[in-house]
Amino acid sequence: MNEETNHEETCSEKKHYDSFSDAMKSASEDAKAKAQEAAPKIKDALANAAFDVAYGAAYGTVFAGAFINEFIPKNLKEGLAKGAAAGKEAAQKVHEKVTSPAPEAQALDGDLPEVSPA
Repeated sequence: MNEETNHEETCSEKKHYDSFSDAMKSASEDAKAKAQEAAPKIKDALANAAFDVAYGAAYGTVFAGAFINEFIPKNLKEGLAKGAAAGKEAAQKVHEKVTSPAPEAQALDGDLPEVSPA
């Protein structure tokens, strides 16, 4: 019986419009007002969520790094550092070899015959 009373109250509170365009205009204004009211709350919730994710990622990364740093033996750290340096040096040599022209190609540049289009 309470549901019927609520339904009757809602029906009696309904607005009646003279035209469809008046109803659309009223609905548009109501929607804008509700969106402006809700936007700050949603923005705040998203900002808090972004903060929590960033904080968790940073904390987890630093904690894991510090934790691992304490458990890795010194000689293993030195080996990793030396291996990284050697790998970087080898990559640099390959890069120089690939980017510099070969000596044979330099010698042949002046010896190539000219080809005329047929």
